[in-house]
Amino acid sequence: MLSADIRKVYGRLSVLCLLSVCLIVFSFSPNLEIVYAAPCVEECESTWAMCLDNCPDDCSTTDANCSSCTQTCNFQYWNCMSRAVFCNTGSSYSPSCQVGYADHCPIINGTTDCNHPSAHSGYYQICNRIAGQCVACPDHEVCVGANGLPPCF
Repeated sequence: MLSADIRKVYGRLSVLCLLSVCLIVFSFSPNLEIVYAAPCVEECESTWAMCLDNCPDDCSTTDANCSSCTQTCNFQYWNCMSRAVFCNTGSSYSPSCQVGYADHCPIINGTTDCNHPSAHSGYYQICNRIAGQCVACPDHEVCVGANGLPPCF
């Protein structure tokens, strides 16, 4: 008769052998389906557009905030795209804002002055709102390319 300790060892070896056989059988199965964990290109584009649609608050404050928000979205987009696959599903999101990069001109005594020393280039956004289009231009300046749209905030 086998001792209780030896029976435990044989029981554990039996379970290990059974698991090993299952692993071998399933790993050589011809119908094994490969699952990709990669995101779809369309998902990356939708997520990017959603992220940019969250930037008008930042783009209405300062150049640094606007640049930070848009660059964060771009970084996340390219990170997603670096491992994405094309799924041919079409876009699932319709963006409401577009990012632009143009001259920002200060308003001095009620007049736009693009020759002022503080004039510079930077990001801004044109957004579609219920009341129509608006511009999120940092520092309450005039963003060239926004064609005189009213501010979003």
